[in-house]
Amino acid sequence: MKKLFLSVLCTSMAFAGFAQNEAKALFDSGKSKFGKFDNEQVKLQMQQAVDSAAMCESLISGYEDLVKALPLDTIFETEKDGSPKIDKKTGKQKVKTKFSKDIVGLISGHHNDFAMVGSLYNENRDYANAAKAWEIYVSLPEAEFLGDKKPVLADSTVALFSYYTGVMYYQVKDNQKAFNAFAKAIKKGYNASESKEMLKYESQMIVSAYIDAKDYAACHSFLDNAIAEFPKEALFVMFKGIVAETETDDIENAIGLYKKATELDPTLAQAQYHVGRYYNNKAVNLMNAEENKNLNDAELAKIINPYCEQALPYLKKAVELDGQNNEAKRLLRWVEDRLNM
Repeated sequence: MKKLFLSVLCTSMAFAGFAQNEAKALFDSGKSKFGKFDNEQVKLQMQQAVDSAAMCESLISGYEDLVKALPLDTIFETEKDGSPKIDKKTGKQKVKTKFSKDIVGLISGHHNDFAMVGSLYNENRDYANAAKAWEIYVSLPEAEFLGDKKPVLADSTVALFSYYTGVMYYQVKDNQKAFNAFAKAIKKGYNASESKEMLKYESQMIVSAYIDAKDYAACHSFLDNAIAEFPKEALFVMFKGIVAETETDDIENAIGLYKKATELDPTLAQAQYHVGRYYNNKAVNLMNAEENKNLNDAELAKIINPYCEQALPYLKKAVELDGQNNEAKRLLRWVEDRLNM
């Protein structure tokens, strides 16, 4: 048993040593890159020639190295005999770090530089890296690894730069990251109408891609999260209905969601159309049912007209809100013809 314990301990110590060496290499690399950035920034402030691309890359790459180093910077403390030093409060082996304090200081001290670098990337139309820089900028005030060194940033600033981040991700067609950025902007109080429109656009792109790939589970998960974040947004509820109907090829699995969407937002034309379509389909299916083929018009009307009457207000509203929906117009004409017989 003692040999086994020693073997496990040696393996653990060897792994810890490897991790610490990797942490040092990443720390040294990140610190060096931050140093290069600082030198170039001084030149920029003195209006000297600067390689702005290299300067920006040094900051982003340096940050990535330092963040990777943090979880590896763990030294397991031992007693003089090599056995683990146990924390009496937690019952776990005590640990200490060697570089983490410096890493936190470096990152926190360069917080505002990420906003500036994002602007430089944007000016050079490097939208992917602009998004990355601004995403880091707005994330650091909430970064738990910074502890009490988290920078303070007004919600209005977080909201604005999150919106900028979303626009950058939109430019490079990264729909999921764009959605996340616009969602954060809205959550932080960015109320400009374009942010909400972009959020809806990105959600439509994401849902369409999932449906095309027939990845319904992932699509439902995305929409469930979106609904949890924005419970009053009817579009996400309607999209969930569309996914449910597409997945099962059965509108019965979606009608509850379509109705809920119309209740959340009576001006959502497509939701009005889907509910109207549901009742129209009910009427058409009954009209074509084998057991109803020998009924006269009066007898048939008693069966299908109640569904036409339920379809009518939804289809009227759908056409009123969206005059380009020709299918809604066609269904409305059919329903009106049935009821005017």
